[in-house]
Amino acid sequence: MEYADIDHVIKADGLRLILVRGLPSPWGQAAKAIMEYKGLPYTAAPQQPGGPNPELVAWSGTNSAPVVAWNDEPPLNRWNDILLLLERLAPDKPLVPQSPSERILMFGMAHEICGELGFGWNCRLNMIGPPKPGEAPTGFAKKYGQNESDAARATARVIAFINHLATTLKAQSQHGSHYLVGGSLTAVDLYWAAFSNLVALQPPEECPINPAVRPMFEQVPAEVSAAIDPILIEHRDRIMRAHFKIPMEF
Repeated sequence: MEYADIDHVIKADGLRLILVRGLPSPWGQAAKAIMEYKGLPYTAAPQQPGGPNPELVAWSGTNSAPVVAWNDEPPLNRWNDILLLLERLAPDKPLVPQSPSERILMFGMAHEICGELGFGWNCRLNMIGPPKPGEAPTGFAKKYGQNESDAARATARVIAFINHLATTLKAQSQHGSHYLVGGSLTAVDLYWAAFSNLVALQPPEECPINPAVRPMFEQVPAEVSAAIDPILIEHRDRIMRAHFKIPMEF
């Protein structure tokens, strides 16, 4: 991945994307895939995981990525705000359904993948691990609001969601669709493809993550691995081959 200097990106016009450097952070990878699917040119700069990133914080108000900005509009960090911006910039290749029922379904499912206490959030809680009794959260645990109640529920929530997703894909297949909502590609297909790496990491030739960091992504609870229906990975691989750059760039 070729990154520009963040000061240059902050001052630039056009579409800009801040990505987590060196890690397949699914929020950023999904935003990147949506831009590329829509044919939107962008300039990228890195966010250093665990670093202070003072320029990013001063500009966007957050020390997280992705951050997306268009011209002089305020920088965006939330997945749904980013999606709606990209829909506005390239409406000829929509990823949000026009049908109200399908639109509601897509946004609900996407929130359960990307949103607070959704699939990605709970996978991250599992990576961080449970809080230590009597100790205040620090680092990433503090940043993402780790608490005993949500940490204890994280694995069960992940399993419940992937079971629902597999059931949805099987029902869609019976209706002749290879997508999660309706009969064509929507943003939620791209979100699942990116976020699936949190429970079933792609091989090194497809996701060339630093070998020193790779074990962190591969430490998936055994109950979660056992719950992964093959249809989930079949869908991931099909969407990845069609709509992501492989090997992944980060």
